[in-house]
Amino acid sequence: MFSLRADDDDATRLGFFSDIRDFFTGHTDALSEFDPEAGTGGEGGGVWVRPRLIGPDAPGALKSALHSAEDSGGDPGNVWIDLHDTAGRTIGSYFAGAATLERWEEEDGGTAVATVSCWLTSLPEAGAYEVWKTWSRRPPTGVNDWVSLPVGRREGWMEVARMYRGGTRKANPRHERYTLDGANIIDLASFYCAIGEAMNGPGGYYGGNLTALDDCLLGGFGPAAPFRLVWEHSDVAMAALGGLPSCLPDSSVLDMIVDCLERRGVTVELA
Repeated sequence: MFSLRADDDDATRLGFFSDIRDFFTGHTDALSEFDPEAGTGGEGGGVWVRPRLIGPDAPGALKSALHSAEDSGGDPGNVWIDLHDTAGRTIGSYFAGAATLERWEEEDGGTAVATVSCWLTSLPEAGAYEVWKTWSRRPPTGVNDWVSLPVGRREGWMEVARMYRGGTRKANPRHERYTLDGANIIDLASFYCAIGEAMNGPGGYYGGNLTALDDCLLGGFGPAAPFRLVWEHSDVAMAALGGLPSCLPDSSVLDMIVDCLERRGVTVELA
């Protein structure tokens, strides 16, 4: 379930709806962090989208708010698209700027479809849609659930792991030793999925790029360095990432990951 919430008033819901279309359309490659020319796909670091909100439970509030702003020559301003679990709790949110109602349709059976134009800083990952739906029923309780996602969709798992606000998840306490299961690290997104769970348990987040990983190593998103990291099945990552050039001469992507960890005091043992 989704809802539209006014940015300036957390209590104001413009409507609840059962589905959203044309919103989760991003296809980011985690390797783009090593491409200085890679962008977000939108001018000025953002992009305009036109999601369709399907089947609002309270279409009157949404229709009235958006039409009222439109009639007055303005727009409803900034809004949040919230995602809810089956109990109705908010588990994640996407910020959307300058929302305007472009089209309102009422289909047979009373189903309403609202097409809203809005501005996003970046496109939500296509792979995140199914992950949000799954986590809305139950967040992962075991590691490696992300392995079932094909390469190219694991960035969506990273996005949800970073944004998820489930009330039962807690960051791991600090230990002297952690084990990274590297058997499934076949691309860069796989590494971030795996280290997130190694450090913070099933569905855990511990960075989605080198800058974020470095921040996590300082604390605030789980255990802070120094600690010892035993990287099991490291040969899999060596085959997948060891030959990929990074933005530094004579350094592979794998070299930069290990360097980032060791710079913060992590003892990396490649097993």
